[in-house]
Formats: sequence, C-alpha cells, structure tokens
Amino acid sequence: MTIFSTLSLLAVILALLSWIAKQHRRPPPILPADNEKAIIPGTTRSYVLPPLKERTSTKMAMGLKRLDQSNWLTIDPEFVPEHNIRLHLLAKDRSNVVECLPPSEEACHEVLDLAVSFLLSRYPQHFSKCYTWKGLMIHNHITSETFPIGRQNQRPLETAALLAMEDMNILIKDPSTGDYLLQASATLFPAGWKLQERIGTSLANLHAPVPGWSSKLGAHVNRYFDHLSPRTAMERTNLFIQTNPNLFWNAPEGDTCERAADVTLGEITVRRERQTFTRLPKSNAVLFTVRTYMTPLVELGDDELSALRGQIAGWEDEMKVYKAHHLWGEKLQQWCEEKLGARDPADVFKSQSGCPV
Repeated sequence: MTIFSTLSLLAVILALLSWIAKQHRRPPPILPADNEKAIIPGTTRSYVLPPLKERTSTKMAMGLKRLDQSNWLTIDPEFVPEHNIRLHLLAKDRSNVVECLPPSEEACHEVLDLAVSFLLSRYPQHFSKCYTWKGLMIHNHITSETFPIGRQNQRPLETAALLAMEDMNILIKDPSTGDYLLQASATLFPAGWKLQERIGTSLANLHAPVPGWSSKLGAHVNRYFDHLSPRTAMERTNLFIQTNPNLFWNAPEGDTCERAADVTLGEITVRRERQTFTRLPKSNAVLFTVRTYMTPLVELGDDELSALRGQIAGWEDEMKVYKAHHLWGEKLQQWCEEKLGARDPADVFKSQSGCPV
C-alpha cells in the first residue's frame, strides 16, 4: 500500500469518526408540526377507545376487563404531536415527569425489554432493530430516533415511555406491610397529581384524594394485585373533566381555575384514560400503564354527550367536589340542553353511573 492510499484510508476513517461524533451529540429531534396526523397509514388495526356509555350501577368498582393483549401498547395518528410534548417535558421539567427509585432498577429494564419486543412484533412498519457502534438499538421510523436496547440503556423506563404512547408506572410490594409502593414512574401526562409527592408511597396515598377509596376499594385492590399474573392482565377506563386542554395537568386541587366564571365552553375537555395492569414475570413487580385521550366537550357526538351527562348525574356530592364539578358543571349542563334538549332530572338520575376512581 502506497503512502497516498494510506492517507486516503486515514481520511475516510477520520471523516467517519467525525460523523459518528456529531450523531452522538445531536439532541433528540423536535418533530415537524405539518401534517402530523397523516404520517401513520398503519397496516394493523389501531386500538379504539370504547364510546362513553351510561351505566346503571352506583356501586364503586374498578371496572376491569381482560386486557386486549394485541393492543397493550398503542401507536396511532396522535403519536407525533404527543411525542413532541413528551420531548419538551423531558428537556424542561424532567424531575416532575420521571423518577425511578433504586428498588425498581430490574423492573425498569424488564419493562423496556417487553416494550421493545411488543413494538417490534406489533408494529414492524414503525420499529426495527439495528446495530451501531453503541451496540444493539431499536429504531423508530416515525421519528427517526434510535435508542439503546438492554443494559446499555441508562434510562429504560423513560425510553419505553418515548417509544410508545403510554405512561409507565411500576408498583412493588413491601413485604413488611403488604402495601404496593410506586417505585418508578414515567408519567408525562399526569391527571391532577404531582409525581414528586407520590413517588415511593403506597396505593392508599396515591388515591387518598379519591372519595371512598379507603373504605370501598383499598383492600380489594391490594388483594387483586396479589393475584395478578402475566396471563391475567387487565384494563379499565377512567374519566375526568378539565377546564383546559393540557395533557400535562398536575394541579393539586384537580384544576387551575378558581372560579366557574373564568371557564369558557371551548376550554372544557373530556379526559379519558385507558389503564392496563400486568405482572412482570421476572421482577414480579406490577406494571401500570396509562394512555390518555383528550376530546373537547364541543366535539362529542350526541350519544356520547348524553352518556356523559348520565355518568355525571350519578356522581355523589363528594365525587363532584373531587372532580371540580363547580367549575364546569353549569356550562356543561347548558351545552347538553342546547345540543340534546332539556330532560327531566329524574330521568337523568335513573342513569346513575359507577364512580370512576
């Protein structure tokens, strides 16, 4: 080999190393806003949140059903706009959206492994494995992001929450008390609570503001988690009303508005959560995921608006206070009357619903 060919080879190597270094320093992308909802044509059927329904029972219950395993994690046309919000929160306010305590380390890595395996199998058009100088990676073709797989990943729970659209929470049983403690959470879209006030605490503390939790559900939920297995994973839905359209909503008293007069009809938003519960087979921790769906009240169809009115009519006074009904209730009722017509209050209360928790 001549000196010229040697120098040429060296130049190529130096250029390659320079390119790799730039890729390593490059920050996560903020994705374009144009045509955000048109980028995922999809070759598999996406999960569809069930429509709102009027219920007939006033009994407080978890409302569980068997998890649709094929749609454990979801990818749909809202991925890009929500992903942009997640990137912004992690860059500007990470301590309030992600926390992993030492006892959760094994479970966090297990969650990432399960998420990667699921996404590669369920959405092969959007995710693939690749090898780089860093090792084995998963590549997201929607965002052009690449994340390490396995022990080389230093933020496994955060990565799992960036790959999918769900928030991730890890509950680990305290053998001395029998309580399940929130030991790790990647909650980018909290519903009226603050992560740093809840991390490391028990289910009882997590649900302390919920009327009737301790007396009606607390012991039942602990027993349910004791019997939960990877084969008996479950899901449920939950509902809140907000006076703002924000996915990140951690107001300590349920909302940031102080007076109903400050709320406009266009600001009232129906926030629904799809929650799943599964036992992690290796660490034995419980994984609790939350996918959030936001719909402006004025965009609800007549059937769902009628069902929503029926559900709210079934809330007891304590639940109405917890849900900040005093801020939005009157305007919601006025909208229902305008869209659906007035109904006899007695007919409304015949459609009382179970209290969501």
